[in-house]
Amino acid sequence: MLCAAAMAQEPAAVTASDPRHVIDDETYEKESGKQTEALAREGKLVAFTEMAKKVPARRPGLTISGVATNSLAPTELADMLRRSTVALGLRYQEPRSKKWRFMIGATAFAVGPEVLSTSLHVMTIDPSLMREAQAVAISDEGRVFPVTGVLAASDRADTCLISVPGLDLPPLPLRAGVRPGEQVWCMSHPDGFTYMFTSGQVARISRDRYDERHQPALHVEVTAEYCPGSSGGALTDAAGNVVAQVSSINNYDGFTSRDGKAVNGIVSARTCTASEELISLTLPGPNEPVPVPTPIPASRPRHRAPKSAPQPSPKAW
Repeated sequence: MLCAAAMAQEPAAVTASDPRHVIDDETYEKESGKQTEALAREGKLVAFTEMAKKVPARRPGLTISGVATNSLAPTELADMLRRSTVALGLRYQEPRSKKWRFMIGATAFAVGPEVLSTSLHVMTIDPSLMREAQAVAISDEGRVFPVTGVLAASDRADTCLISVPGLDLPPLPLRAGVRPGEQVWCMSHPDGFTYMFTSGQVARISRDRYDERHQPALHVEVTAEYCPGSSGGALTDAAGNVVAQVSSINNYDGFTSRDGKAVNGIVSARTCTASEELISLTLPGPNEPVPVPTPIPASRPRHRAPKSAPQPSPKAW
């Protein structure tokens, strides 16, 4: 009986004929970290500061896929989004030392040949967390490609298009006009859980600004689950059209009433950049400058949360 119990506790074997994409997060991150270090030794990685300074004054425009009309079963949609989505690996230098570390830090998805879309804050540096950084795109198969430049950028809308030479994934179409109540799906890498597929609905459409220096941008609030590490992930409809892109999480946890009593409650508003803002970056026009790191982090009234904060790791990458 003891032997039978021990055998029952053993994990089920994954056979070669299993059609599912089975994820081993530890191996995925460890192996991609090794490939990233090899690219660094070969001098193929580009620093964030260098990319920020070389953003073209005008974007050239990009031909994107037409809107898809055929709805897919959720299992089919998950497979399709996985093949078009990458994890963004960050090789970063600690703020108080010259030691380099590696982490799976964010998400991006293909919109054209060798072109990915992600949140702009993913491609900028918070000096309190890192001195410098470099990025790589990691496919679902574990292939690693250097991110070499920012092609189009909107700090106002927290979105950008990045160049990844050699990476040619199926592009996702962009669709404007999503409405509250529509069901949406998200493919992202929350807190290192790579290729997490969640669903929800559009809660509202809003127009908001990060601070007084920026013009308002169009946003989509959703109920689909995500967290730090999901930044840049695609929110799609049932046909796989991108209707929004993960940008931030704003947590409300209560307030103090006039009589001094604490009124508790937790509400998380998951705010995404509307696809209209992404579509505008595919059209020729002027680029907004990409923020270059300053000695003291600039304060903002809204916390852009979904990029994972680098944490010292006991492992050597």
